[in-house]
Amino acid sequence: MKCFVLDSYFGLFGINESGSIVSFRDFDNDTQKIIDFYLGLEIGDIPLEYEEFIKELQDSGFNEFIFDNNKLKIITSEKLGCITKFDKTSLEFRNFRLNLEDQLTKIGISKTSNEISSIYKQINEKLIKKSVSEAGGQGDAIVIQIIETLDILKKTISLFSGRLREWYGLHFPELTDKIIDDNILLAKLVSTIGNRENYITSNLKEEFGFSEELLNLLIKRASQSMGANIELSIVQGFANQILSLDSYRGELEENLEDLMEKTAPNLKAIVSSLIGAKLIAKAGGLKKLAFMPASRIQLLGAEKALYRFLKTGEKRPKHGLIFQWRQVRSGKYYLRGKFARLIAGKVGIASKLDYFKGEFIGDVLAKEIDAKIKEIEDKYPKPPKKQEILRMSTKKGKNQKRRKGKKFVKSK
Repeated sequence: MKCFVLDSYFGLFGINESGSIVSFRDFDNDTQKIIDFYLGLEIGDIPLEYEEFIKELQDSGFNEFIFDNNKLKIITSEKLGCITKFDKTSLEFRNFRLNLEDQLTKIGISKTSNEISSIYKQINEKLIKKSVSEAGGQGDAIVIQIIETLDILKKTISLFSGRLREWYGLHFPELTDKIIDDNILLAKLVSTIGNRENYITSNLKEEFGFSEELLNLLIKRASQSMGANIELSIVQGFANQILSLDSYRGELEENLEDLMEKTAPNLKAIVSSLIGAKLIAKAGGLKKLAFMPASRIQLLGAEKALYRFLKTGEKRPKHGLIFQWRQVRSGKYYLRGKFARLIAGKVGIASKLDYFKGEFIGDVLAKEIDAKIKEIEDKYPKPPKKQEILRMSTKKGKNQKRRKGKKFVKSK
């Protein structure tokens, strides 16, 4: 026999094919009980009271359950092993919900239509607030905010450092043009030493661990510099801002390490906190990353190159953000695609474990990756001949191939 199962903010109803109520479970106007029930559906949990309700219907001879709430249908099928069906357009559901006031009267609940609307409004508001609050506090949501803030900080530091290099270069061009490449080290030198006349052994040894050769070079270039004498206090203040931003960047990265350890420990173990966080952010959350196929994970961050390949027939991309992982980046050019495919598969496993709160096997996955990489390197010690030919192909040949791809697209 078929039974139509309806959920409402007043309770759970079981209706037979003639539209009569055969069973009912009251929520007792308990707001928290209602909220817990519907939030439980979101994460796949059902209360014992609901299991008893379904069992009671089964004992009454019902063996097929029809729902207009798909989440409840899925949970009943997966958790309780019942025969279920989703049919939102069924007249039984439509008639019952349109006449809810009369249906409630049959079970002894007297509510006017205005009172029913008011209760639904209050419960909906609380459910939305609770859902938004929980969503905003999820670890992966905070991970996304931190990694995107870090990206902005790094771009800002790079932009500011370029301006500092030009500005301080008016005073000591030899230092900014050839000697110091590190932006943060340059900012420390500007902030601490300032005027090129202060580039003496005592000042440099006290603050910086330069080698003897670099120390002598700095002193010599400072004494022979062709730079102008400018007001340096503003430049030093600017350098202090760069150092402050870099210090905050370090704090955020430490915070991200701790957060990734709690939110995605398996992912962190195989690709590090920074790359793991970037993958989560690019995917749009840990859940989306967990349900994403490995082939798509492999190309996360390479969307432009992929679209260009599809449009013009240019070289197909082999990796996206995964390229930043040390063993892909430092691997032989003809093996990087294989490494990226391997890592993408393991990232898929790790993200599923982290999203569904599975056990920690990140260390095992990391060892498997290292062993597989060694195996690939041993199997392919030299590049395939085809790859060698492609590498040695002339620029003219590549341009011809590109033009053919464009013509092919236009012909469509």
